[in-house]
This record gives sequence, C-alpha cells and structure tokens, in this order.
Amino acid sequence: MTRETSVAIIGLGSRGLSVLERIVTLAKKAGPAAGQVRVEIIDPSCAGSGVHDTGQPDYLLLNTTCAQVSMFPDSCTVGPDVDESGPSLHEWVTERGLRMAADGFTVGERGRQIRPTDFLPRRVLGEYLGWFFAEVRHRAPPHVRLIVHQAAAVDLSSEPDSSLAIALSDGTRVQVRHAFLTTGYTRNNGAGPGFAGSHRSIAEPYPLPAQVTGVAPGQTVAIDGFGLSAMDLMSCLTVGRGGRFADDGGCLRYLPSGREPSLLLYSRSGVPCRARPLVVAFAPRYEPLVLTRARIDALRISRGEPLDFDADVLPLVRTEMRIAYRRCQARCAGGGAGQALDRDLSQATGLAELIPVLGELDARLGRFDAQAALDGSAGMLLDGSAAYQEWLAEFLTLDLADGILGFARSPVKAALDILRELRDTIRYVVDFGGLTGESLDEFNRRTVPCMNRAVVGPQYERHAELLALMAAGIAATPFGPAPAVAWDDRAGRWTIASSRLRVPYLREADWLAAAHVPQPAVEASGSALISALHRKGWIRRHRPGSSVVHGIDVDSDQHPLGAQGHAERRLWVLGPLCEGATFYNNLVPSPNVYSRPVSDAQRCVAAMLAASRSGGRGSLAGELAVTDLPVG
Repeated sequence: MTRETSVAIIGLGSRGLSVLERIVTLAKKAGPAAGQVRVEIIDPSCAGSGVHDTGQPDYLLLNTTCAQVSMFPDSCTVGPDVDESGPSLHEWVTERGLRMAADGFTVGERGRQIRPTDFLPRRVLGEYLGWFFAEVRHRAPPHVRLIVHQAAAVDLSSEPDSSLAIALSDGTRVQVRHAFLTTGYTRNNGAGPGFAGSHRSIAEPYPLPAQVTGVAPGQTVAIDGFGLSAMDLMSCLTVGRGGRFADDGGCLRYLPSGREPSLLLYSRSGVPCRARPLVVAFAPRYEPLVLTRARIDALRISRGEPLDFDADVLPLVRTEMRIAYRRCQARCAGGGAGQALDRDLSQATGLAELIPVLGELDARLGRFDAQAALDGSAGMLLDGSAAYQEWLAEFLTLDLADGILGFARSPVKAALDILRELRDTIRYVVDFGGLTGESLDEFNRRTVPCMNRAVVGPQYERHAELLALMAAGIAATPFGPAPAVAWDDRAGRWTIASSRLRVPYLREADWLAAAHVPQPAVEASGSALISALHRKGWIRRHRPGSSVVHGIDVDSDQHPLGAQGHAERRLWVLGPLCEGATFYNNLVPSPNVYSRPVSDAQRCVAAMLAASRSGGRGSLAGELAVTDLPVG
C-alpha cells in the first residue's frame, strides 16, 4: 500500500502560500520516494491574497518597495531546494505592462514605467499572491494532490488513530495527519481601551474604506496613532473623498473636495514615525561589528540564559547604530575616509576598545546620540498645543530631508536602518524564551514601538501629505503625548484633552478611530478555531498575565505548547499568531537575501515530511531537513 502524507494548511495568506510552495517543491524533488501527498487548503476565500484584498483602493500602499517582494524561494534561504525561479513583484507588474499614474499610486495601463523602488498598491500584491497560488498549483507533480476548501476551520480534534479531524464552517470535516496554522491576523473579541460605549467609534481600521463610510463631510475624526494605519485612514478620508495633492513650485499643496472631515491625530508617545526614504536605494549589505550572534552567545554564557534586552543587548544596538552612522558619514565624505574609518574600527578588538574610538569621532565630527535617534522625543516642546505642533512639523520636515538622501547618503537613516538589516539577529536574541519574562514585556511595550517608528514607517509621500493637510487646516496634531479620551453621553461626542501640555488643550470629535491592528490573542481570540484549541488546552498563551504579549506559545520547532507545556507535534504555528514567542512575523519574503518566513516554512515542512516517512518519529534530522541554514 502506498504511503500517504496528509496535511492541512489553515489560512492562505503569504505564510500559508510559503508552506504550500515548500510542500510542493520538496515533494517534487523527492519524487516517488515522497509517496502520495494530500494537501487540504482551508481558507474562507482561498484567493491567496490574505489581508491584501484585491478590491481595496490603490491609495492604500505597501511600505515595502516592489523589488523587495518575491514569493519564490532562492538559495539564500533554502540552499539547493529550489524549484524554477519566478518574478519578483516588480518583475511581475513589468511583465504585464502595468504602469504608474501621475498621482503616484494608481496602477493601470497609463502612466510612467513602474520603478523597482516604487511602493505599489496592496491590492496589486494581492493579485500577485493569487497568481503565485495558481503557479504553485500548476507546478504540483502528480503525486501531490491539492484540495481546496473555501471555508473557515472552526474546530480541531484528535481521532483514535491519532489523526486530526478539522471541522469547517460549511459543515464538512477534513481528516489529516498534520496541520499548519497560518491564519495571520485573526480578530480579537472586544474593543480596545477607550473605544467601548459608543457607536461613534471605529475600533479597527480595516477594511477601508468600509470602516469609515459613516463619517460625514465636515465632521471631526480623532485618529489614535501616527503609524501606517493612521496614514491609511488619513488617505481614505482625503484622497479617498476626492481631494488631491498638487506640486506648487516644489511645495505640496492639498486641494480639498469639500467632502473631507477634519482630522485630529495623536498617539501615546507623541512621536511620529520616520518615513521611508523617497528613493529606497540600499547601501552595501551591512556587516555588524558588535551586534552579532557570536557576541549574543558569549553574553548568554557569561550572564546565563535568558537575557535582559535593555541591560545586555540595547547597548550593542546603540553602539552598532553609532558605527553605521560613522560608516555612512565617511562613505559620503569620500577621499579615503571610509578606508581610514575601517582601519580605526578594525584595530578595536572588543566593545570596550570601540567606545573610545567612537567617542573621539563624536568629539571631532559632532556627537551622534543613538538613543535619542531611536527614541525620537528629544526636544519635544510641551509648552502648549502650538509649540508641540511646531516641534512635530519640524520633526517631519527634518526626517523628510533625510528621506531625500536615503539610506546610502543620510547617516541618520543608515544608523536606524541597522534595526531592519539586523532584525534576524534581534530575533536570535528574543525568540523562544531568549529574554526574561519581564524583559520580554518591556521589549514589546517600549522597544518594539521605538523600532517600528524608526524603520517601519509610512512612505515618504504620506508625511509630505500630512504636512500639506496641516497647512490646509484639514489635519491637526494638537494634543501632545497620551491625551485623555472620553465619551460625553450628553453631548454625544468624544472629548480629547491633553495630559502633558503645560497649557491644557481640549477638543471634541464626532468619531474616534483606532489606527492600530492588534496582535492576535489566545485568550480573547475572535477565531472559533483558536478559541476551541485554547479551551481544550491544545494551545496556551506564551506569557500569561502579560499586558502586551498575547500570542500562542511555541517551541523552537514552531509546535504549539499546550496547557501542560507539552508540544503538539502534529501542528505547526507560523506568522502573527505566535508573536511574542517569536519576533516580527508581519512581513512577506524578499528576494536574494535570507528570508525568515521562507526559512520557517522550509524547516517545518522538511520536519513534517521526515516525520511522515518515519511513521511520526521523524525530526529535522530527516534527509529532507535543512541543518546548516540559520533558523534565528
């Protein structure tokens, strides 16, 4: 009797697609030795687009350039386990003759050629992902059978033969030996703090524009946040209402349609994000001197596991930022300055010797304060509303000037970009219990928001547009950090009052909109499947009692840990569901660099196929396992 490997992929966004591609490719490369492989694909839409809905408007943009997106694994991540190569997102749109319109966001048949450095509409990525799904199905060999279920998984149970029975929302059942949970951003039950008690609240920003259809022209909307979702709401309520931006002699000007509401933006920190550069041209790949895996390993030996991020790792981050700043500065100076700096840095054999070298450079060239650059709040004016808005506008203006220079020519952008370049090293620090519980909480409460503001900000154009909207009187940021927000039953409006301005400031708003997408929670999940698994004790929260870490607990092989701490080896959890146990899961793969999403899919699928061959006793030691690729 022919052996069959049966597996379900629950959730078909980019993570589920990476798992599917790895199953098809590894089984294809193994040939008949793989036996029969049955893949049950379970997703409400089965379009492959995930959160990148193909029906959303073009002004909702990615904040990753199109040349930096590719679903096709390459040898940088999977070694020799590659199938035929395929196009990046930029190559895909170019092959189809798509072009960029004069407004800078509409993609269609007219306009200029799309550049590798363009930020494309999210719906275009959704179309690419859907095409990729069709391509993977086409590449599947005869011994790999793909079965699609356009439904949601609502429950999962164990059968007497140790197989898994998955109940679907359409009443059918699917029986498999293994399953991958790649459901992405499952919704949570309940509104966020401050959003209960009124129909005039928008507790979740997406989908747009559906979430804001109730906002009437001329009303006032208070937006809680300065990040990507806030910029999406801003675009939806301005450009999405028929307004447009015009270049007025090098200065951006907003031309209103008359259908806009007034916008009031605020955040807990009061610090805006830094925008992505105007042209995202990356310098040569950054080679760290101090923030390295070897140094992290040495710290763990000397300190004992787990680490304290603030005490043990943040000093390395700040030092590496200082080095990156000086490297960019020297590179821009030319005339051998870069080689001279490299010589000075190479002579310092340890961190203690590097600090004086950097101190001497501060004294000679002007001090660079890495912590201030990371935090962003230096010099914040809190005398009153006007002073704070003046500081914020200057912050945006100076950052846009750095954005014109980009990573290669702005020392500040180069310094901050090590948080992106060395993200896998930070994962190596954090993942799978790498930090103490208290440090993990503080890391997620304070450090992660700082890093997001520094390098995961909106496109350059969005902040230029925000300044234009402020100049036009459409948008304002008058409250300073952490204003108090309350619903006034008698007035039927929201009141937003400053809490840190020396001269208090208060405004009323018709609507309150959350500009944050919460991480998926275990205990408060709105997913029927996640709730059922938690209720049965199949999964547990990574850090019970934490106010900031709510995701699923997993072991280093991505198996969920149950209520008693035992790994459920028939299941793998990938993506945002396990944020907290792992770090930074909300990204799509990039070409020609090591890609964590693809690496996760590769090692987990290899383990699943090895386990199937050995009758459930396999592990990553199986012949399809990857043993010499980084997994941090």
